[in-house]
Amino acid sequence: MLSLGVDKRLLLLVAILIPALVIGGILLEQEEEQNPGEQEHTQEPETPTETPVEIDEPDESDFPKIASWLSKKEELIESQKPFDLVMAGWFTHEEAADLRENNPDVLILAGLTTTWVWDNEEWMNFLLVIANYGRENPIEITEDMYLHDPEGARCGFGWASDEWDQEEIYAMDPRNPQWVELVTSFYEMVLTQPQHDGIIVDMVVDKQYWTQSITEEEWLEATRAIYDKIAELNTEDKLVIFNAGARFTDIDAYSEYFDGYLMENFIGEQLKTSFDEGLEAANSDYIVIYGVDTDDTGVVDPNKMRLGLTLSLLNDNTYFTYDFGPRDHGQAWWYDEYDVDLGEPIDDYYALEGAYWREFENGIVVSAPNGAEVSFDEEHTDITTGDSSTSFTIEPGDGRIFVRSLGS
Repeated sequence: MLSLGVDKRLLLLVAILIPALVIGGILLEQEEEQNPGEQEHTQEPETPTETPVEIDEPDESDFPKIASWLSKKEELIESQKPFDLVMAGWFTHEEAADLRENNPDVLILAGLTTTWVWDNEEWMNFLLVIANYGRENPIEITEDMYLHDPEGARCGFGWASDEWDQEEIYAMDPRNPQWVELVTSFYEMVLTQPQHDGIIVDMVVDKQYWTQSITEEEWLEATRAIYDKIAELNTEDKLVIFNAGARFTDIDAYSEYFDGYLMENFIGEQLKTSFDEGLEAANSDYIVIYGVDTDDTGVVDPNKMRLGLTLSLLNDNTYFTYDFGPRDHGQAWWYDEYDVDLGEPIDDYYALEGAYWREFENGIVVSAPNGAEVSFDEEHTDITTGDSSTSFTIEPGDGRIFVRSLGS
């Protein structure tokens, strides 16, 4: 069991859904699509059933696969960049169509959480609007839904910050029937929307550290019951991605409920995961998303970005994202390396002199946590520098993508 000091670090994995979700734009468009001549305002709108816009697929490589966690949706849409996996609280039909114009194959996932609430009015309103849509008797968040310490105070995660202008996050009681009904109703609505290819669940933990009012066994049993309910609602077997925080072992108690997971703040200073842990994580049937970031500094580390990117190219079940950090996810940052046309992989990766190599139709990827001396029989071009040669040096903690030079 983690100490309170380690628990504080755990809290940094929380990925706040910064309210880029403007409630007026999320109120399930069908309310705005009523016949203009219709005067009956009390009639309940129907749940939308139209399918997403279909666009001819381009004949391009699937690599690299770029993700966005808790996306700033407008930024991504306006960037016109072909993100492969986009995740946020909710997507309107129009937003989904715009993202699919950028990449017809993009996977769009939506969701919040099952065990916490952010004490932010707009965030709360969003949760309640979606969860209560179509209900004759809406559910409100009441004090007895929260977990409390022995003194009766809510159990906070320590997220509140004047520096970041962010409110506290509070643990909810997974045994409370009204909370369970509210949060599963939210996920039911998300799953029924055809624009969503799946769901995300943020801040997943298999233990609770905040109060003696619930045992670890009770927490685990009640949380699993919530995931059982969500699994029953997922009748179309849509994709399910959990935020593991640091690593798979933090959420393995729920392993049957998700198809993949995010390693947040990967190779960062907050959660302290290593390159080797990331490489091992991909040796499974799960989708793994390497969430590399600036450790909430905003200072881009190109070497670390490329190390994570090239790691993601070593396997087929991995995605990569690079953003600001746990305090502010989802920027539409895009790098030249993302645009490389590698073609399809020719074989599995292999280790050579402390680095990891994988050959593609149009080039080769080298991920070098310990550095590497790279030599080729024919001239290659380093995508990062534009230099062409038959030999290159990669610094420790960096990775490079090389394509065959024209005429080689």
